[in-house]
Amino acid sequence: MLRVTSLSFLCALLAACSPTPPSWDTLVSSKITDHYPAYKVLAPEAGHLLVQRPGQMDKAVDVAGIAKFCQRGPADCNYALDQMLLELRGAQ
Repeated sequence: MLRVTSLSFLCALLAACSPTPPSWDTLVSSKITDHYPAYKVLAPEAGHLLVQRPGQMDKAVDVAGIAKFCQRGPADCNYALDQMLLELRGAQ
């Protein structure tokens, strides 16, 4: 439940700071950098991110796929985000 609350808080905070609502790219990018501060997230095109991970190969993230899960509800959204973060962890 904490993750849903923090994601909801992040959405509200980002929405309050800008005249337009945040994009899924912005929300997912924030989630990645919060979880992995050393990673650099690039957005080459809408719906896709490229994550540069120190000492590892870059990894592409399909934001559009995650957004579809998030539109189904908080449980599906948390699952999709958790899976994405686990995939980004890579070999450690």
